[in-house]
Amino acid sequence: YQGCHKVHEIGIVRFWDLLSTRYADPFSVMDTMISSGMLPEFIDNMIEQVNEDKLFQLYLATALMEDRSYSDWKAAVLSGTTVKGSSTDGDKVADELTPEKAVSHAEGILAGFKPF
Repeated sequence: YQGCHKVHEIGIVRFWDLLSTRYADPFSVMDTMISSGMLPEFIDNMIEQVNEDKLFQLYLATALMEDRSYSDWKAAVLSGTTVKGSSTDGDKVADELTPEKAVSHAEGILAGFKPF
């Protein structure tokens, strides 16, 4: 019953979309989780992993302007600060993260790249 409630909370379509995106055979995964009584924990874990994956993709997209590790960046984002200790003020973020600066920074990284 708890598993059904969790599926209902996130929505049946979203749940099956997440499940079929992550697993080649979602029906056997569901059968296993239901028969073992681990469906609620499985759903919580799956949603947590999806959220973590999205957060990491956001880090990859925005971290070029900052020299911070993922764990430091994540802690700052979750605490409400994003750009080197400043709060999430939209104007400050927009001033510091311009496309030109990102491209320039990326070109500098690539210029220093030495293949094997």
